[in-house]
Amino acid sequence: MSESGLPSDLVQALHDLAEQHEPAPEPFERVARWRRACGDAEAAATWQTWSLLPPDEEKLRNALATIWSDLGELDQARALLTTAIDAESQPSWLQLTLLVRQGEFERASAMQQQLLKSPPSVERADLLDLLRLWRENQCSSQALELLDPLLGWIKQRGETPTIQVCLALADLLEQQHRFDEAEPWWQRSHAMQPSYAWPLMRLGQQALRKKQPAVAFHYASQVLERNPDHNYAPRLQHKALTALEATRSLALLDGQPLSELDNATGGNQPEPEWWDGCTSLALIGFDSTSLLSSWCGYLNSLDPGERCHPSLRLWLIGSPDPLWLQQKAEDLLAPLPQPVLISSWPIWDEQRHGGADKKLEAIDEPPFWREQEQN
Repeated sequence: MSESGLPSDLVQALHDLAEQHEPAPEPFERVARWRRACGDAEAAATWQTWSLLPPDEEKLRNALATIWSDLGELDQARALLTTAIDAESQPSWLQLTLLVRQGEFERASAMQQQLLKSPPSVERADLLDLLRLWRENQCSSQALELLDPLLGWIKQRGETPTIQVCLALADLLEQQHRFDEAEPWWQRSHAMQPSYAWPLMRLGQQALRKKQPAVAFHYASQVLERNPDHNYAPRLQHKALTALEATRSLALLDGQPLSELDNATGGNQPEPEWWDGCTSLALIGFDSTSLLSSWCGYLNSLDPGERCHPSLRLWLIGSPDPLWLQQKAEDLLAPLPQPVLISSWPIWDEQRHGGADKKLEAIDEPPFWREQEQN
């Protein structure tokens, strides 16, 4: 076994392929068997084909350099490419990748600039690998330079960017403090993979920058639904609630019991019959439970047969004290014989909330609320 961890006969086959002008079929076949044993059927097929129809010298040299590079044998890989690095020849993406892996960032950056003037063809996987290397070495400007050709490559083939590309682009733009440009890529990442917490956290932080604390709190809450042990989401919640001046929600977040907080039930309540037929309710901008208590009383007054509605829904939208109102609603509605689905949302969304039987909006003058007209 060699220092690289490869069988000695395989190492010899790799050297024979690099040194012989017209290699025999046997070294190609040996590499093919190795790739097959590693589970790489596609590469195995390529090397087996080359045992019958050898590739040109440059293609073989690049393939061998890739093998050594993937094994961490960067000097071996670079030695194979030295003949291509001279004043007369064009640099290659593989040469660039090797320079980055060796930490020669200044040379690599200059080579990348040269490559991007007239980009040679490249496989998407190789471009993504190079992008990863730049990011791992905290070279965000150089990584960002690669995204335009990568997006062009994707568009040319009629494809859409993968979640990895969307996340990489959003993260790199943020590292450059180009937050507004990053935002749509975080949104796109979230739409593609709603279970990921990372885009939600970044969208929440962006909402705070845009002075939208209710939106920031919503995103942080969504993160905690996906990962209750998330380290940073509670901090984002606290910042958002502080910006909202939501004192009762902040107290709850700090562990104060709901029963010790001011109920603030001001506002005129409608007559019970006013609620007739209302099984879904949207409360917009409320920080009191007056109307909520009234609706709860209506639902409690229904005959048992009438209570069995297929869906009872409550939307709490844009509350100045969102966490307190959410928990107060859960407390008030819990005793009902049929559960009520409660959802908090930072802003009105006609498509999402427009189907509510009643849509009530908080105002600053008596009776301190008004009903929105049904569309």
